[in-house]
Amino acid sequence: MATAIVFVELPKFKQPLNRLETITDKWLYFLKCANQLEAVPSSLESIPAINHAFSVAKQSKLSRKELEVLENREIFTHDSRNAILKARQEGREEGEAIGAKQKAITIARQLLNVLDVDTISQMTGLSIAEIQTLT
Repeated sequence: MATAIVFVELPKFKQPLNRLETITDKWLYFLKCANQLEAVPSSLESIPAINHAFSVAKQSKLSRKELEVLENREIFTHDSRNAILKARQEGREEGEAIGAKQKAITIARQLLNVLDVDTISQMTGLSIAEIQTLT
């Protein structure tokens, strides 16, 4: 894919929002009007890079204190998301361990009348005390 270089004098770009056709037109409109926009116009929303550029432009207008608050909010969101993912993983692991233990107990109960407690313990991984409570 070839990359085109476009040279433009932004003051001479007069295309109205409702007549933007090419991606170049849309970018030029954004570059010319970004400091006046409160939100990304709906006709430009379909371009993810323009949405990102708008977000960056919006942040550049923030004071140092506002940037700190925004950064702290993003850190909090990131940390919260990671805490949720970790809790899900731990819950999954705990559930699997409980399931494995229940399976071992079920097998041990079936073997009680067939094998001795020591052998059942070796086969299921349950302690002798755990097996004895099943009888």
